[in-house]
Amino acid sequence: MQQRFLMIAAILLGLAWPLRAEVDLAPVKAWIAQQAGMKTFVVDIAQQRHLRTVKKPLESAGRFWFGPGGSFRWQAGDPPKVVALMSPSEEFSLIYPAKKTAEVFSKAAVEREDAGQGIAFLRAGFPTNLEAFLARFEVLDLKGEQDWDTLEVKPIGPGGSFAVRKLVMVLNRTTHRLGAMQVHLRDGSWVNNVLSGFQENPVIPASQFSYDLEGYEVKRR
Repeated sequence: MQQRFLMIAAILLGLAWPLRAEVDLAPVKAWIAQQAGMKTFVVDIAQQRHLRTVKKPLESAGRFWFGPGGSFRWQAGDPPKVVALMSPSEEFSLIYPAKKTAEVFSKAAVEREDAGQGIAFLRAGFPTNLEAFLARFEVLDLKGEQDWDTLEVKPIGPGGSFAVRKLVMVLNRTTHRLGAMQVHLRDGSWVNNVLSGFQENPVIPASQFSYDLEGYEVKRR
């Protein structure tokens, strides 16, 4: 459960970050300005999970939809092997279509889970100013090469204690978008997400944030 929450949180943790005075924050400022007007988006994600006990990384491809009010949908595989869904009613579901099984968590249940902090963190949305950014992360390093800036941070403050050790984010200097993100977890594993096909402020049907569970074995919490 916690690993799934963390994978989902990883997709949107490019949101916000105290930092060393000598670091030039111009790329971060440009990134915040670019996404400040974003209310909805859709993005394709190619993911590699590097586990301590497995030599070859586990690869998957998926898509993420972010909607009004913090609703979201993430699915991996085509056809999807797993679907994670936050509905407008604030129920969170993990759905396994091939197995016809699902776990549905009420708002209270999500808040009780250790990784529920991560869900609340990503649902808060994008920072609208640098102050909000600096309240969430400590910048460890920021360096540029050719068309990309690589930003290394660690979570602090509210939401900073769940199992993310640090994030490495790659920002495009032309589009000011997030191109890739590495999420390093405290258990020594890490996840690399490469983003493509970004759609800003698309109209997303409300049906995208619901799922017909008729015929499924559903465990509710």
